[in-house]
Order: sequence, then C-alpha cells, then structure tokens
Amino acid sequence: MSPLDRRSLPISVGDQRAVDYFDDAVDDVLAFGGNSERYLSQSFELEDDFLLGHCLMALTNVIGNASSGLEKAKDSIDRASRAAHSVSDREQLHLSAVKAWYDSNLALSSRLYQEIQRSHPTDLMALFAGHWLDFYLGDAKALMERMDRVLGDWGESTPGYGYVLGMYAFGLEENGHYDQAEELGRRSVELNPADAWGVHSVTHVMEMTGRAEEGIEWLQSTLPGWGSSTLKLHNWWHALLLYIDLRDTDSVLDLYDTRLVDDDRVDAEALADRVSALARLSLLDVDVGHRWTVMAKLWEPMMFDARSPFNDLHALLTFRYSNHEDLAQALMECVQNEYDRTIPMMRVGAAVLEGVDALFRGDNDAALALLAENGGHVNLIGGSHAQRDLVAQMTLEAAVRAGEWASARAMLKKRKLKRESMPYAYSQHCEQRIAVGRS
Repeated sequence: MSPLDRRSLPISVGDQRAVDYFDDAVDDVLAFGGNSERYLSQSFELEDDFLLGHCLMALTNVIGNASSGLEKAKDSIDRASRAAHSVSDREQLHLSAVKAWYDSNLALSSRLYQEIQRSHPTDLMALFAGHWLDFYLGDAKALMERMDRVLGDWGESTPGYGYVLGMYAFGLEENGHYDQAEELGRRSVELNPADAWGVHSVTHVMEMTGRAEEGIEWLQSTLPGWGSSTLKLHNWWHALLLYIDLRDTDSVLDLYDTRLVDDDRVDAEALADRVSALARLSLLDVDVGHRWTVMAKLWEPMMFDARSPFNDLHALLTFRYSNHEDLAQALMECVQNEYDRTIPMMRVGAAVLEGVDALFRGDNDAALALLAENGGHVNLIGGSHAQRDLVAQMTLEAAVRAGEWASARAMLKKRKLKRESMPYAYSQHCEQRIAVGRS
C-alpha cells in the first residue's frame, strides 16, 4: 500500500519519510518560506525517483515565468519523466501540467491542474499551482471559482485549510467581493499567522477600498508572521502604495530603500515591485534620484527573457526612465520578434508595451490609442488589479499629455467611482493638471 500525504492522498513511493519531507515542502511553498528545496532534497535522498517531488521542484522554478529557473525546471521534469511509468493518473497529470507551464502554455497547464482538482479536491499542490496560473493569466473569475469549487471538501481539520481560505480570499477580492474576502482572509491568518498570502489578500481589500491607514496598521500588526517570508517584499510594496496615497513621500522612499531593496532578491518578481513603486512616484513628479539607474543595471541581464509581458513591461519602464534608449529599443525588438500574437496574453501584452513605449517617445496620441484600446483586456497580461493600475495610470497620463481632456475626464471619473472613500494620489495629481490644462 502506498504511503499517504497529510490529506490522505496516495503517493507512489515506498518510504513514508520521503512523503513527510514532501509535505513539509508543499507547506513551505504555500507559506513562502523559502526552504522547499531543502525539504525536497531530503526527500530525494530517500526516494530519488519521487515523481511528485520532482514536479514540485520544477514548479518552484517556473513560477515567475522568467528564464532564470528554466534549466533547473527542465532537469526536474526529466527526472520526473523517468519515474512516470509506475505512478498514478493524478501524478501523471501533475507531470503534464508542469511540462505545459515550462513550455509557456499556461492555459493548458491551468486546465490540467483543474482536472486534478475535479477528482482530488484536497490536492494542495494542484490548488496552489492553479491559483498562481489564474493570477498570471489575469483570470479573476477563475481565481475565485477554482477555490469555490473545492471548499466544501475542506474543513478546519484538513491540514492546509487556512491556506485555501487565503487563496479564496484573494479570488474574492479580485472579483470585488470585499467584505467576504476580508472575512476569510482574516480567518486564514487567525488559523495560521504565517500565512503571508492571507495577509496579502486582506491588504488588497484595504488598498482597493481606500483604507490606507488601516492597511498599514494591518501589515504592521501581522508582521511577525510574514516578515521573514519570501513574500515580504511584495507585502512591503503594498504598504508603499498606501503611503503614496497618504502623500507621505518621505516614508515611501524610506520604505523603498530599507524594505524593497534586497541584494538577495534580484529576480523578476522582486524587481517588478521596485519598478512599479518608482514608476508611480515618477508619474507623481517625485524625484527618485539614482534609483532608476540602479534598476537598469539589475534588469539588463534579463532583458531578452520575453516570456512574460508583465515582466517585460517593468523592464521597459526601467530602461525608459533610466534613459537607456538602446536597451529599451532592444527589448521592444525582442518583443516584436518573440511574442506569439496568437496567444491573447502576448497579443495584448505587445500592444500595451508598444503604447507605453510610444508615451516615452513623445507620441502621446499613439500611446493613448494603443493603451485605451487594450485597457479592457489588460488583465490578460497577468497580475492583480493593484498591479495593473499602473497601466491605467499611464493611459490617463497619455490622455493628459495629448490634451485629450474629454477622455482624461472620463478616465478620472471612472477611477473615482472605483474608490470613492479615498482618491488615488495619481487621480488627484491628474485632476489638478486637467483643471489647469482646460483653463
């Protein structure tokens, strides 16, 4: 009889200790603990042909959609494939799903993880992977429905239940169900104070509902749980957004320098948070000093990745704001040559990148046309509402620079309706400029 994992799912190995290490790795991935590779290595010492373990190792290296982990992911996939002859259908699906992700076929990968969920709703690894794919695909509906479909099969006695609540809370928030999202997010953190994603979900609610002071207090009060997680930079980024809307520039820059800058994190996801913060400040005409130049040096080695429009957008912003026109042009040539326009993410992503590039080249009319035309589909490049708001800000910026006051006023009105309790700092900034421009 096969050993069972913590949720009583059979695993095709012979040593229960290897499964226990695998469970530790799964929990660590959900907790953003940064120790999953160590747990998996201990598991492989006992069972070298542990297919699910190798699939999880591959998964941790393809998350982020950057090329930096692809070699490790390919090695793990190859090792898993060699063990594929003697495993269950569920484990075979895991291998097919991570292969599809490796091949950049995120939609197929998402469907395969969904297929696992239908028969095995308590497969926490499949739930996590599917949740992140929904996030990368910008599929808000799937973010909510994926967890909604399985929640009835989970209970407080099921190991990992709090993580499922935290993921469900994020899906609810992205669909505008703020009250329920906050309730479940808070509950996930009560069950497990180390649930950095649950903390993150509640922070999103507060950002989207304009509760800046409360959001900062929430992050500070939960800091002992998430402060050492690999998600800490992103949660600090959320704090930085809240300080921006409070117009506390000194705190914003201090937070950037002391919390977002981390010499151990120069991967695309970490750098995107830093770029996103600097871009928001630059749009507000805040002098960020030498920080753009530093960012350009960090991003240059990754500039030919061209796997993720979300990442490429932040690379382009870095090169344009740091006045590295040669790097910006090279990146755009890479996008033109490498993006498969039959894939919706790539098609919309290319248009958004072209619009942003036009804005920096001073072609405001072209920038506005491209960004406005694709604004309704910008979710396809991935990320959250909070992250993609930067594109909305740049679309409004294009309208203001082009002197298209009617369009600018319409965009501003929409932004105000979205968050009435506390206007975005950028909305206030543009409102003043529109009033001057029309006078």
